[in-house]
Amino acid sequence: MCRLIRKNIDITELRKTMGVWTTGVAVVTTRDSDDKPVGMTINSLVSISLTPALIGWCIDRGAASFDVFARCRVFSLSILSGDQFELAQRFATRGANKFEGIADAEGGGDVLIPGACAWVRCRLYRLVPLGDHLMLIGEVMDFANEGRLPLVFSRGAFVAPVNIEHAA
Repeated sequence: MCRLIRKNIDITELRKTMGVWTTGVAVVTTRDSDDKPVGMTINSLVSISLTPALIGWCIDRGAASFDVFARCRVFSLSILSGDQFELAQRFATRGANKFEGIADAEGGGDVLIPGACAWVRCRLYRLVPLGDHLMLIGEVMDFANEGRLPLVFSRGAFVAPVNIEHAA
């Protein structure tokens, strides 16, 4: 039987429990006040509404790029393909040269990750403070879906999915 009420939450155990929930993996990008690209790996992406088209994601207040994203007016999401775990790791690493080898990263405008299975461009709709995180809600301005299988994150690890409907 599940215990439904806990007075003292063990953060480590909560992270482990929530790690059972398998998610997709995306890289979110924007530009700072000097027009330099800024990006990070996320797995908190959620579709919020279809009318208007809204999506959201959360950033930890302690993230290195928190101030940039908290002030951004536009952001882009690249939903990573199953073979892009190295990019996911690079964009999750503080201090890494995240945009090395990515076309158009230095050209202005938004930065989309080549080879991603989908892309979404948003303008900021609302900021919602939530505990130790900030939720950025974006209004979808443009999107594309390439039909590739996505990279997923489960139990603290990146996993490439298998289409079980066709695996017999």
